[in-house]
Amino acid sequence: MKLRFPNIDLPKKRAALAVAAVVLVAGVVAGRERPAIELVQERAPRAAAVADDGIDLDKMRRAESSLPQKDPFAANAIAAVEGKRTVEGKPAAPALPFQYFGRLTENGKTEVYVMRGEELLTIAAGQKLGDYRVDKIEQAAIRFTYLPLKTQQTLSLQ
Repeated sequence: MKLRFPNIDLPKKRAALAVAAVVLVAGVVAGRERPAIELVQERAPRAAAVADDGIDLDKMRRAESSLPQKDPFAANAIAAVEGKRTVEGKPAAPALPFQYFGRLTENGKTEVYVMRGEELLTIAAGQKLGDYRVDKIEQAAIRFTYLPLKTQQTLSLQ
């Protein structure tokens, strides 16, 4: 539906529409700014909470002595913070901190590059990088040993 005001020229129409839009927006914004009144009623504690059908709900609550006294997940949380996972009590090596970057072959000599964080490293078999030793560089993978646990890990080059 198109509104027509034949007796009003175009600038006055635009001004009237702008004023109407401002009034509409102000009404919406003012309606949202009204503070909500929250009524909180305190209930007096009942001696024994009994449901309408005669069930004593207090008897269904667990006593504090029946709650676990030791956190069964605490060991896993500590291991996760240290970067090691435990499986049946055995520690495991953390995830490899290396990402394959590329390889360069020049004059018959091949250099392999990996990233550790934002650091670019050239690696070779037998080289030690912190807690890791590079065991073997193959066409499809690089084999590392995590020295503290003597665990072998493989970095896929795919």
